[in-house]
Amino acid sequence: MAQYEPVVSSMDQYMPVRPSMNQYGLVWTSMAQYRPIRATIAHLTPQSHAHGQRLVCSAANEAGPAPADAGVTLDVLFPPGPPTIEGLESPHVRAGDTLRLVCVVRGGNPPPSLHWDKDGEPLGGPWVTQGHPGVSRSRVTVTVTPGDDGATLRCHARTPLPPGGGSASVTLSVTYPPAEVTIAGTPVVAENGTVALTCTSAPSNPPVQLHWWLGGRELVPTETTRTQAEGRGSVTVSNVTLVGRREDHGRPLVCEAVTPGLGTRSATLLLSVTHPPQQLWLETPPPNATFRVGERLRLGCHARGGHPPPRLTWTKEGRPLKEGTQVSGGPVVWRELVVTVTPSDNGATYRCEAAGDPRGPALSASTRLRVLFPPLSVAITATPREVRPGHALLLTCLAGPAHPAPALRWHRHGHPVPGEPLPPSPGPFGGVTAGSRLRLQVTLGDQGQRLTCEATSPALGVAVSAAHHLLVRHAPQFSAGAGALVVAREHGGVRLPLAVLAHPPVESCAWSLAGRALLPEGSPRHRLAEGGALEIGNVTRGDAGTYGVRCRNAEGTASTHLTLLVHSPTLTSDPHPDPPAIVRVLDPVVVDEGDSGELVCEAEGSPLPPGSLRWGRLAGPLAEGLPAELHPEGGLPVGRLWVRGARRELGGPYECRVETGVPPPARAIVRLVIRYGPELEAESEAEPVPVLVPDGADTAQLRCRAQGVPGVWLHWEHRGHALQPDEARFQEHQWREGPWTSSLLTVTNITLDRARLRHQYHRLNGDQYKKPHQYQYQNWHQYQNWDQYQNWTLGTFVCVAQNPLGTVRRRLQLQLADRPDPPQDLGVSGVTPTSLSLAWTPGFDGGLPQSFLVSARGPGAPPPPATILAPGPTLTLGGLRPATPYDVAVRARNSRGDSAPAVIRAVTSGNGEGGAGSGGGRKWVQTGNVAEEVEAEMARGTGSGPEMRLRTGRGCGRVGIGTGSCTGNELNRNGLAGVGGTRTSHPEMGGRLAGPGSSLPQNRKLGLDRKWVHPGDEQGLEVWGWAGPEVEAETEVRALGPEIALAQGMGGNRK
Repeated sequence: MAQYEPVVSSMDQYMPVRPSMNQYGLVWTSMAQYRPIRATIAHLTPQSHAHGQRLVCSAANEAGPAPADAGVTLDVLFPPGPPTIEGLESPHVRAGDTLRLVCVVRGGNPPPSLHWDKDGEPLGGPWVTQGHPGVSRSRVTVTVTPGDDGATLRCHARTPLPPGGGSASVTLSVTYPPAEVTIAGTPVVAENGTVALTCTSAPSNPPVQLHWWLGGRELVPTETTRTQAEGRGSVTVSNVTLVGRREDHGRPLVCEAVTPGLGTRSATLLLSVTHPPQQLWLETPPPNATFRVGERLRLGCHARGGHPPPRLTWTKEGRPLKEGTQVSGGPVVWRELVVTVTPSDNGATYRCEAAGDPRGPALSASTRLRVLFPPLSVAITATPREVRPGHALLLTCLAGPAHPAPALRWHRHGHPVPGEPLPPSPGPFGGVTAGSRLRLQVTLGDQGQRLTCEATSPALGVAVSAAHHLLVRHAPQFSAGAGALVVAREHGGVRLPLAVLAHPPVESCAWSLAGRALLPEGSPRHRLAEGGALEIGNVTRGDAGTYGVRCRNAEGTASTHLTLLVHSPTLTSDPHPDPPAIVRVLDPVVVDEGDSGELVCEAEGSPLPPGSLRWGRLAGPLAEGLPAELHPEGGLPVGRLWVRGARRELGGPYECRVETGVPPPARAIVRLVIRYGPELEAESEAEPVPVLVPDGADTAQLRCRAQGVPGVWLHWEHRGHALQPDEARFQEHQWREGPWTSSLLTVTNITLDRARLRHQYHRLNGDQYKKPHQYQYQNWHQYQNWDQYQNWTLGTFVCVAQNPLGTVRRRLQLQLADRPDPPQDLGVSGVTPTSLSLAWTPGFDGGLPQSFLVSARGPGAPPPPATILAPGPTLTLGGLRPATPYDVAVRARNSRGDSAPAVIRAVTSGNGEGGAGSGGGRKWVQTGNVAEEVEAEMARGTGSGPEMRLRTGRGCGRVGIGTGSCTGNELNRNGLAGVGGTRTSHPEMGGRLAGPGSSLPQNRKLGLDRKWVHPGDEQGLEVWGWAGPEVEAETEVRALGPEIALAQGMGGNRK
């Protein structure tokens, strides 16, 4: 039987088939024939996993060495599997997260195409599709935003094979905070008023929780609501109502939105609470201070706090003042007013108002000034205005207004006249009007007399006066006596003089000759001159004779006569007449005041008719006549003028005049000297009269003025001895003005004495300030004579006025009147959480009583009353805040002004802390090989006073400031064995000690650096010592090192 090689025939090598649902649907149908070619048919159902597999048909027979085969690779078309999304652990994500998602599709021939979309819209941005055998992947990166909340991310697998592919999706749930938080409303509220504010959060998921905060304090909202926002997310709204409180002004108002798990977001506004100032105070003079007219004062108004910042305005008695400029510094504003004092300021109320919030009341503070001013007017009224002789006249003097009430004195002819005081009456500007009445019985001689009312203000040393001339109604009076002789030459001219006094004035005068009336009007030779005198021209012998004159006024008439003698050369009995001459006078004539005297004048001539010798006073026109105390006596040739009851006003030159008709007339001057003892010029203040040295001046002047006849000689005494001309420190200048002698004493080099007095002041007044509870102010006024304290310049000076009739003296006390020195050694003697106890050493008071002004300012905290008047050198400020720094300033004040301030910064203790002194509980670390640590502490010792303890590494030396004492090894080695004594300084000033137990080196052993320590203890304690005639042992102990200063030096010099 023939062998045939099997032949395998098949379809095309790659024959697409559709798989059946069976895994292997291959059915072989044999077609072998016993012929040379045989065929086999395979029927199969393709499956997806058969894709790419090779189908082989193998034929073998006995003849062939090996089977022969043929195969095909199956290419099965099948859809992919469903897609899946990887990379997302949870659909709950946060806004801002970055998602990296992968869409995975397995299987599929041909491979599917993958597409991403979000909520049906193609996903923006690139994505990457990767294909691997049997697996397709598409990667996408998504940044989550709040808008993605609820969004669906979908991956589509697309294929041409039915059913067309599939898809996978994920729906995101996004948590996100609100984009913003806003506060609606105006954060401005009046104090104690209310304001409503609304806080709104932007959409968020989950809903936020809104919290209100004000200055760290959580507020309770009035209402909170939540609503669904458009789309997704929630909107939260919270309302709050605030009550305006002053302490909340400027604090941040915060609305805080808390999103669980996502943190917070907030909105902030600054709350503005309109409120009046927290405090208003004035810097003004002390309430009992007085000022003189013309002085300049500074009034300060200060306000702290307030919103809006207050506007300070000054008013005087309700009238606004425009002076001054407002200045601000931090929370304080102030306005200074400079006042030039006038009388209207006495008792005037100066008020400062701080106007801030117009809806609230304005704060105000006021002060009243006390002004000393002399009388603004002095007036004298007479009742009746004109009076007749023998009648009573009432004079009333009113002086005012003045403050204080002036003293009134009447003067007549330079002598005081007692008056009747009237009750004072209130006047303008808070002054008073003083009055005085004077009753007079008027005589004819009082006509025209001058009376003076003098108003003196002793506190000011000022006198104001007014004068009144008496008006006495009387009929005409002639000053020339009856029978006066007038001599004229024939054919010459003559004037018949007429001196007439009358009030009211003379209306007319009528002349007559030998009873025959003369009519000057129209006469060529007769003319009436001014004053009523009759002038005759071309005198003839017929004009000789007796002339009568009658004058009248409203009060009556009066008459007198004169004799005219006409000389004719042909008729005179003496063919050779001689002119008159004065051959003897007594000059001067000296009369003691109150005594009697005689003026004598002897004349000769031919003829010497009666009445040709007359006396007159040269102090005024001769027509005024002689004073009533002077009486002419005698005739010719000797004339006399008698003085009885001599007054000093009568002194002066008098004229003896002789007119005989033979020219020229003769005249001589006789001086009447009224002697009286020395009299010092009146002073308004009692002795010793204070003389104040100007502030800071190096020289001072003392004035003295006296009068007397004979002339007064002035000299000065000091410390019981007359000042000598060769004393360089005293310079005198003396001069005369009429009866007055003046002396000006200049005292130089006051600066040295000012320094001496400062030293004396601290010695005399220092100890009284060591015991504040026994404090009583002392001043130089207690010492009537400073000289007992070795003061050779300032003290009592005596002005001595002398003349032959006596000696008078006046004491003047030269006093310093400087501004006070600043307080010294200002420190803190005690500290609590709410108070600071202050102590200081008063500086030199400038010679005047002083008090102290204490002010304190604390940053960020209300201070105590800004200006406190303290009489003594200790004060406790209360009402303070714990653990708060305060700037404390202390100034001294006297009537001259204020000193510069002494300033420290002090801190109140915290709650639970406190102690006495600035060192309470405070530690300083001491470097060196001896004292590793030094601790200064105040404690109550065994005695009555506090103690300061110094501890070192070697021993526990204790230095007693009170009566307690301790012997410590360390201090003993430093020469302080058993130191104990009386406290001589405040604790905060350190340990200045005095006591007989001290074993200190003297000054001569201290060296130039005044430093003494035990050998080998250079880093230990430093001891300073003083020894002298006044202080046996004054010791300072301090620990060395830059951070320790426990000692206070003598004289206020801190070491």
